[in-house]
Amino acid sequence: MSKKIKSSDNFPWDNQIGNDNYQKEPWILNKGKEYVTIKKNYDNKGFFYVQKNEEKLLSLNPLQIKSTYNQLIEFGYKLRKIKI
Repeated sequence: MSKKIKSSDNFPWDNQIGNDNYQKEPWILNKGKEYVTIKKNYDNKGFFYVQKNEEKLLSLNPLQIKSTYNQLIEFGYKLRKIKI
C-alpha cells in the first residue's frame, strides 16, 4: 500500500499583506528543539535562503524551496505563527 504524501500548495511567502494567512519573514518551522528558517534572498530575486538551527545558510531556487518546505511539513515540522 502506498503512502499518500500531503503537499502544500499554499506557501507562507505567497501570501500578501491583508491576507488572513500573511506572516512576515523569516518563516520559522519548528520540530522540538530543531528549527529551520526560510527567508527571501534579496541579492538573487526569486531565490530563498534556508538554514537549519545555526548551520550553513543555503540558497535555493523557487522549486527547491517548495519541495523542501513540503518535506519539512511531512517530517513533522510546524510553521511558527508570528503575529504582525
